[in-house]
Amino acid sequence: MINFTSKQDEKWCIEMVIKAFLDQRQGHIKQSGIPQCSRPTIPGVMSQRACTYYGARWVLAPVRNSTHIVHAPVDCAYYGQNVRKKNYLILSTDMNEKDVIFGAHEKLERCIEEAAKIFPEHSLIFVYSTCTSSQIGEDIKWVVERVKEKVQKPVIPVEVPGFGGFSQSDGHHIAQRAIISYLSGYCRKESTKPFSVNIIGEYNVAGETLVIKKLLEKIGIKVICSYTGDCDADLMQESVTAALNLLVCKSSGLLLAQFMREKYSIPFVDVSFYGLSNTINSLKKISKFFGIEHKVEMVISEEYEKIKDRLEKYKKKIFSKKAVILLGGSRIGFMAGAFKEAGLEICVCGSQFGCNIDYEAARFELPSALFIDDFNCAEIEEILLRIKPDVFIGGTREWYLAHKFGIPFLVLPQETKPYACFEGFLNMCEDLSKEIHAPVWRLI
Repeated sequence: MINFTSKQDEKWCIEMVIKAFLDQRQGHIKQSGIPQCSRPTIPGVMSQRACTYYGARWVLAPVRNSTHIVHAPVDCAYYGQNVRKKNYLILSTDMNEKDVIFGAHEKLERCIEEAAKIFPEHSLIFVYSTCTSSQIGEDIKWVVERVKEKVQKPVIPVEVPGFGGFSQSDGHHIAQRAIISYLSGYCRKESTKPFSVNIIGEYNVAGETLVIKKLLEKIGIKVICSYTGDCDADLMQESVTAALNLLVCKSSGLLLAQFMREKYSIPFVDVSFYGLSNTINSLKKISKFFGIEHKVEMVISEEYEKIKDRLEKYKKKIFSKKAVILLGGSRIGFMAGAFKEAGLEICVCGSQFGCNIDYEAARFELPSALFIDDFNCAEIEEILLRIKPDVFIGGTREWYLAHKFGIPFLVLPQETKPYACFEGFLNMCEDLSKEIHAPVWRLI
């Protein structure tokens, strides 16, 4: 602890520390061009990022008919059970002080065997290692090799200690490698199913996968597997027969899409189903690949006719309202386009772990907005005080902060309705209108 000789010295020292932080953050906050991104958080700054382990849970938790075991103290299981506001079953080896000192590989082996007996209907087992087990050198790959013959089902190691990366984005990549490991070991391609696709990086938030499937079925395309919003071992095995992969999220899907292109000769295209323009362009891309362009124009016209009257009513209510968008994911380009199409004036756009490609896509949509990478709570407060937006769009962490400042808030991932495709865009505009014009804001 530093002992200051006077109050002036203490004040000077604090000001120097703050100035040093601000200088380091200058490159991450840009009014023009692309901010510095894909870098570790500056030491001393309170980041809003989650850890690598949670990033892997973000991708793997929705896989149905699978057992998830985390080799760690029980806290990690508690932290990893709630993903996108849903609770998923996760087991823990409950490492304690004795395990940390003497090792716990036998405990893990017993846990895997016991879990296989309790859940015989599950087709595969994921075993995660986190900070504690990795720091003491627990070799979960070796344990998995020892035990998988006994349990007679695939056991996939997922090594995701917090120090394995600097944000949840690294966990997304490790989770994709775990899926690749399963596909490589257990899935063989014997044929290609015509007019079939997989969706990669889609997590069925509020039923969005079902909406996308329904729309694609209208133009004659069948969705085999949605990684991982509608996914299990059987669907993963069938997914290698798809004719095309639709890549929705690069951060959590690009590695898998590239692997399936190399291993199973399945090409992929970037698509987005957020916003009318993105949805229409994506449908046209898909139909062009399959040579069925004639069907698409008719479906687009039908779907737009269904929503246009109500859509115009909501768009009038939110037109030119100032918005701040700070999202955790890397879909900021697509989402910025959708919110801009809804009529919002976006003043600030940021991401916790976006990469250059994400920010370039967002800058194309928002040439004059302030961009901020790896934002923190103090910066959010400053933005809200200076800009005073009509609506703040962000994750759960920022929800109550916005309300304390008396600012309407739209949370993503959303809780009740799909925001994808035509009807989803209508839902999004309706929710924005309700949030902005809620009577409670007139009382503040």
